[in-house]
Amino acid sequence: MEVRINNYPVEILLENEKTVRDVINSLAEWINQKNLILAGVEIDGKEYSLEDAPLTDIEEIKVLNCLVQSRADVVYDTVNEAIVYCDRVVDFLSNLEDNAMDDDELEDIVSGIEWLQEVFESVSHLLKMDPAEIKFRDKNVAQYLKKLDELKHRILTFLSEMEDTGEIDIEEDLFTDLKEILAMFLVSEEMKRLVIESIDSPDVLINSLKEILKNLPEQKNILEKAAVSYQTGHDNQGMEELFRFIDFMFFYTRTCYQVAPVFDINLADIIIDGISLEEKNRDLQTMLNETMDIIESNDMISLADILEYEIMELVGNLDEYIEQLLNKITG
Repeated sequence: MEVRINNYPVEILLENEKTVRDVINSLAEWINQKNLILAGVEIDGKEYSLEDAPLTDIEEIKVLNCLVQSRADVVYDTVNEAIVYCDRVVDFLSNLEDNAMDDDELEDIVSGIEWLQEVFESVSHLLKMDPAEIKFRDKNVAQYLKKLDELKHRILTFLSEMEDTGEIDIEEDLFTDLKEILAMFLVSEEMKRLVIESIDSPDVLINSLKEILKNLPEQKNILEKAAVSYQTGHDNQGMEELFRFIDFMFFYTRTCYQVAPVFDINLADIIIDGISLEEKNRDLQTMLNETMDIIESNDMISLADILEYEIMELVGNLDEYIEQLLNKITG
């Protein structure tokens, strides 16, 4: 039986494993030690969840492919899915003509709230963050989650007692706040730690650096558009552009922090105009943190300024650093 991880063949020494489930259990333990997550398996081309993996004898299996994700990727994908959901709720609520929803729509919102609660619980656990200790504007995150829970129970009570003419008011601002809190998670120090712990293979990292270099011009345009949107009062459009840039910065940060241990390269040795890539990354992280602080205080003029002047300047010659880094890696 050939064993693969994400379609790449790996050498696995089988000892007392007799069935494919035995092998999966052994691999799951090893994968967990690497701070990775075994999301599922493919057995001879057919995908299974871990619970549904068959007890087939390993001699009857040709290829076992383990579908593995890093914990950082799981957090990133989950948080972005939650951000998209919050966007959909805000869009739905803002387009209600008479603020009236039928039972099915209200039940869908309850289901979505319950899923959001699970997201915050699992993401906080993986990032080792306590919502009660994370400040956002004039409250902590736990208080926003309490408001979400209160909304859920208010809807459930409303549904159980609703009359034909009944209506319930759901504030859009709560879902906008939750969306911004989720974005804050992506640029947190805890996320940075998780990224560093989740190492990709060398070929994946090289391709990631090439993709970053290719996409940098577009990211500069996105920053300009975001700044203009905030300057002209189009805050929602500005937020969408800003989140696109944060997505890119997550990808960039994830790649950059892994380069040092994988290729034994010190980012302090990558220097342009007397400033090292290590310093550049530290300044970028600081600016992103300041950006989230400004969003919390709802100061959109300052937000436009930091995007247009501070972050734009830092990103301006980032391509030179990436080119030097690639040359150092590939020789």
